[in-house]
Amino acid sequence: MVKLVDKLRMELASNGNVEIVNELSWHVPLVSYEVSFSRVKRFKMDILMKMLLLAFQEADIRRPAALAEMLFVEELFIRDLIDKMHHTQLIRLDPKGYRLTDKGYGQLEKGIFEEAMESDEAIASFSAAHNRYWLAEEPPGQTQTEGPVYRYAVEQAADESRIRELLGQEKNTTEEGYQVLVADVLALDELGHDSIPCIEFQLYDRKQDLFYARVWNTRSGTWDEVLQKQIEKQELLAWREAMAIQESPTEHA
Repeated sequence: MVKLVDKLRMELASNGNVEIVNELSWHVPLVSYEVSFSRVKRFKMDILMKMLLLAFQEADIRRPAALAEMLFVEELFIRDLIDKMHHTQLIRLDPKGYRLTDKGYGQLEKGIFEEAMESDEAIASFSAAHNRYWLAEEPPGQTQTEGPVYRYAVEQAADESRIRELLGQEKNTTEEGYQVLVADVLALDELGHDSIPCIEFQLYDRKQDLFYARVWNTRSGTWDEVLQKQIEKQELLAWREAMAIQESPTEHA
């Protein structure tokens, strides 16, 4: 860390007009969640499935054999397809015959068929200071970060809708002939806490008479504009007032 601070200090000081007023080290809290989510496989609905759904919509049909004769298709194919549609709740059976469910009407109208897949799991990390979620490859570390917590850190409960949106962005895939989509968040369990060590520099540009902050995010390996803007919004006025006090002539009795 010492070498990193020296390197950053040299980079900032390469501009002769810039003075490093103050340096601080702190860490941003993170919380990680184990997320269980459901998935579906989405196909373009084939002609035979459409024909069966339309038939159930227009007529009272109870026997697969009747449909097989009507469509000139082997009864075994009809039975397999009816079983699949019944299992996925596209149709139901009442005393008069097969009927489309609301889900069946919706998928027939869109011309798509969705089949449930096995659920999956992922780890999502959240930084309230950044108001940002991302997927992590490993659970949070157990080592405790030294130094103070970021002074503008906030606490915020997990937002399932945003985690669902993140999973969709990262986990949805398109294969030849079908898509695999995240359907819903099934469970959300807190795994633990971690943190991002950061290095803060408070700077003054004499030429432009300008105060500003630079914060090095050690996890991303970049200057963190989100944290920089937060600090500047809260503290620039105080930095300027402190400099004015230092530069004012000392009053003697």
